[in-house]
Amino acid sequence: MIDNDGSYLLSFNWKERQQAHGQTSDISHVADAARRWVEGSGLEDLAADHPFIKFSGLQLAYERGTAAEYQWAALLASVEEEDHIFRGLVLLASRDSVLNRFSPRLGHRFALSVDEYSDGILVAVFVRRPGRFVIFGDDDGVEFEGDAAQMVDYLVARLRDRVPR
Repeated sequence: MIDNDGSYLLSFNWKERQQAHGQTSDISHVADAARRWVEGSGLEDLAADHPFIKFSGLQLAYERGTAAEYQWAALLASVEEEDHIFRGLVLLASRDSVLNRFSPRLGHRFALSVDEYSDGILVAVFVRRPGRFVIFGDDDGVEFEGDAAQMVDYLVARLRDRVPR
């Protein structure tokens, strides 16, 4: 909690992640929300009694233990367009029983982490050109290059022994 010129900014954290936040000027609401959070109240119950508390779908998924599934669904929604550069790779990876247990991230590269709580990246896949993907090695050389199906096969072989859960 931070005092902010007559109101209080609250941050609700769990497993080193911010799960919710809020702002109110009523100190009794601050005290009740903080007490209930420490006692284990869930996000939806907490927000129902204290509407100033806000959280995202991903934060709720963390609480429910479904963050990786939520991230895959969001990733699939983001590559729906036929011409998305990572579409083929993401679709194949999401359908693979080994790869879909990892936590995915997509930006300038497609990356997998061991789980939704890890900030570390196990592998990062870049686009070489449309339809061709590459993983760079430690010495900036190419570790592996191939099309989407070849990349999925390579990732499965590389990560099979590191499957979470």
